[in-house]
Amino acid sequence: MIQEKYNRRIFDEGTEEAIENLSHLRSNVLTPVGIEKGDNVLIIEPDSEALVEWLKEEEQATVTVGMADNLDEIKGTFNIIINLGYLTETPSVLKKMLSTDGKLVYALPEKQRIADFAKKLLKEAGFEDIKTYRVSPDYMFTTEIYAEDYIGGGAGDYLLIAR
Repeated sequence: MIQEKYNRRIFDEGTEEAIENLSHLRSNVLTPVGIEKGDNVLIIEPDSEALVEWLKEEEQATVTVGMADNLDEIKGTFNIIINLGYLTETPSVLKKMLSTDGKLVYALPEKQRIADFAKKLLKEAGFEDIKTYRVSPDYMFTTEIYAEDYIGGGAGDYLLIAR
């Protein structure tokens, strides 16, 4: 199991960086996305090797890792594109890489206040169905997920899923 494998490494390394890169909690933020076996997923600038492995092994998705400087070299379309932590590329550019029924996913830190800006960019790019969630305590170590308008939720980072 992935969790046991990485827990051992976290314990052996004993650093904050190891926790951030290897924690099984990193995949929790993607729960509302509905990733299924066989999905073709592009994850941009992943900062967690455990998250990429979880997508491949636990969800049995086909995963392509893209870096900001080589996105234009990636061929084909994806039914899910994941961008965690920051806006690596604009939604209008990424929309060209999505299949017609695809989902563009951003997990964004509240402290940088870019979720509202990202929502505007998504609307400008033609995304009509934008679901917004609040994830707590943050997108990296999510333990709770709320609809944005849930009274009592509200704290934490943002997860945006656009179609």
